[in-house]
Amino acid sequence: MLGTEKFSAIAVIMNSRKYSNATFEEIGHLVKAIVSLVSKCCAKGAADDCYDNGASALSAKSCDPKSPFPKHPGVGTCCLHKGLERKLCLADLKQPPKEFSTYVEQSNEEACNSFKTDAQTFSTRFLYEYSSNYAQTPLPVILNSTENYLSMVKDCCTSDKSTSCFLRKKLERQPLHLLTVMSNRLCSRFASYGEDKLKFSASIMFSQKVPSAEFKDVMTLAEQGTQVLANSCGFFTEKNIENEVWNISKKIG
Repeated sequence: MLGTEKFSAIAVIMNSRKYSNATFEEIGHLVKAIVSLVSKCCAKGAADDCYDNGASALSAKSCDPKSPFPKHPGVGTCCLHKGLERKLCLADLKQPPKEFSTYVEQSNEEACNSFKTDAQTFSTRFLYEYSSNYAQTPLPVILNSTENYLSMVKDCCTSDKSTSCFLRKKLERQPLHLLTVMSNRLCSRFASYGEDKLKFSASIMFSQKVPSAEFKDVMTLAEQGTQVLANSCGFFTEKNIENEVWNISKKIG
């Protein structure tokens, strides 16, 4: 349905989020193996057991001490199992998100030079760096944000008026990037604290910011804000979270 290029891009994003501390090369090896498996086994006439056998071969490769795939301390435990249990165990592994962001957006000139030299490598590396740094941002938001950035680079680096193009499109992109950063921060806190602790933390924050507020009003805001994250982190689209944040902001105001 997506085609190889789009499927590969999404595989880079999802695995960069899943293994946010992996190297670019490790993610590249894993994505290449996944795309190769899917290309072979989803082709017309492929054997019924093609995918199962291929996935078993990938899990065996993951258990090799010299595996080029992302490293995870839980691999050893998973590899004590066999068959489906091993594959499910490996699939469940996930590295913790980066403690500090390392993503630095390239200058317009740097981006264009990299894009013109090798557009595919430029795109793949950007997807890896951006997704691994905002691993807690819901997938629909990351997909939209990365697609928006790559579209901007492609349009502006091939434009006769590159500078004005970047200026205009970066202004248009700013709300989307801020949404990515904000949702990553909020969902990271929700994942770390859990619903109850985050509600308690939010009630303290609101009370400190507005000391004159009634207790019931503070708790209502804290509960509503926490519920948005409970219902949304990992699932919402960028439009949903924009609407939710706007509604909460109006109530705070």
